[in-house]
Amino acid sequence: MTEFVAARKVAALLAAVAEPTRLRVLWQLAEGPKNVGNLADLVGIKMVNMSHHLGVMRQAGVLEDEQDGRRVIYKLHADVFTPGTAPDVLGVLTLGQFRIVMHTKPESPPVPPGTKTRRKAAKK
Repeated sequence: MTEFVAARKVAALLAAVAEPTRLRVLWQLAEGPKNVGNLADLVGIKMVNMSHHLGVMRQAGVLEDEQDGRRVIYKLHADVFTPGTAPDVLGVLTLGQFRIVMHTKPESPPVPPGTKTRRKAAKK
């Protein structure tokens, strides 16, 4: 039974970050704490939508928030995020038994040799 409970907790953490906008937010917060308005501007979405995404990640335990006057400042939870020690690594997210390394610049996924890739057909 304990394994199932642990698996559910990890699944909730992974679900909280497994969304494109939330991944972009994590990238921004890996560089340091930010308020909702800053994050909405950086990611390019409405503040109400940003608040929703931040709430999901906060409830899952990925983020911490702190009141600063009228602003709410969000940062990655210390139990989940370890800042990078190499120049090309922003940090590491630890979600249960899973580790996600956040690099300073996006990398293309490796393509095995001999793999055929699709090309968009040229418009005539």
